[in-house]
Amino acid sequence: MTLPEWYLNSNPVCTSNPAGSRRLRALVRQGLDSLTELLAREVSSQKAEDCWLRNIEPCAKILGIFVLIFGMTFLQGLLPLALLLALAIALIISARIRLGRLIRLWIGVPLFSLAIVIPATTNFVTPGSSLITIWHFGPNATLWKWPLPEVLAITDSGIIVAARFLLRTMDAVNLVFVLVATTDHPKLIGGLRQLGMPRVFGMVLAMAQRYLAVLLRVAEEIHLAKLSRTICPQSLRQEQRWVASGIANLFRRTHSLAQEIHNAMLSRGFDGEVRILSKRQMRLPDVIWLVGAMLLLAGLIISDRIAF
Repeated sequence: MTLPEWYLNSNPVCTSNPAGSRRLRALVRQGLDSLTELLAREVSSQKAEDCWLRNIEPCAKILGIFVLIFGMTFLQGLLPLALLLALAIALIISARIRLGRLIRLWIGVPLFSLAIVIPATTNFVTPGSSLITIWHFGPNATLWKWPLPEVLAITDSGIIVAARFLLRTMDAVNLVFVLVATTDHPKLIGGLRQLGMPRVFGMVLAMAQRYLAVLLRVAEEIHLAKLSRTICPQSLRQEQRWVASGIANLFRRTHSLAQEIHNAMLSRGFDGEVRILSKRQMRLPDVIWLVGAMLLLAGLIISDRIAF
């Protein structure tokens, strides 16, 4: 057996651009690091610290959060919405949730919300007193057949509308995050099923949560195998072909794994119902949690009506 020529060559030459090769290698490493971070986050979320919110019965916790989110839609004043946001942050702190998990949430949600609500701040959508003038169109200006105002400006009423939308979004997202972060996934799905969620939704959520880490591990192994077997990075088009083939391979393996698991579950008597090992009745802390959520919401609505 003879060795290949590229092995005997002591100074292998890469035909691709060195700068481009380093960039491609960095992209592969970046993808591998992202997958590893997702796996670590999944493991850490399953090993959350114990707190008083984790001891609340899932059905009671879901109902309490739902009452707060549903009642939030009736609030019009900025102060009650800000108080509800302060309550959500207090729940996050009391639940011993690491603030590092909230950085992306507190940065991404406001930016996305502002991108949606920015048109509502202008006098095109919300009339009011002009605060900041953006553009002068002049008198009798039109856009095709639609008349335009003389000035495009941000109004005081538009600022209030944007602030209200932003506070409502942050309230809902933080309250839902508290619910998810302090409730084990099987118990959360079981609580939703007890409250009337369709069986097929519970099965899909349970299977997606259970095998998300498995699929992330498979994708990580694909990237690690590529990185460990790469001697000289190829051109951009060839690397893109590899990424496409990796996606197709992952989809094929996912489909085969899903079919095998489903057949195995059916052979063991699975009927589509999500069952948890421990079910307990409502206790005094659960009742206090529900009553407290209702009283808090009633107080916020009354204060909102008095202020308006």
